[in-house]
Amino acid sequence: MKQEALLYFTDTWLTLLGLVLFFSFFIIMLIRVYSLKKEYFEMMSKLPFKELEDER
Repeated sequence: MKQEALLYFTDTWLTLLGLVLFFSFFIIMLIRVYSLKKEYFEMMSKLPFKELEDER
């Protein structure tokens, strides 16, 4: 059944485009995460607790 479906799939460039987009997004996100400063992550990790302190 899978072979029959793939037999009529002639748009192989769509598969390549999807693969390129996925890996591009993955690489961009890795670069973004590793380029952020440690202080940003520390500030973001304390936000839920800061909201609780503000409510009291």
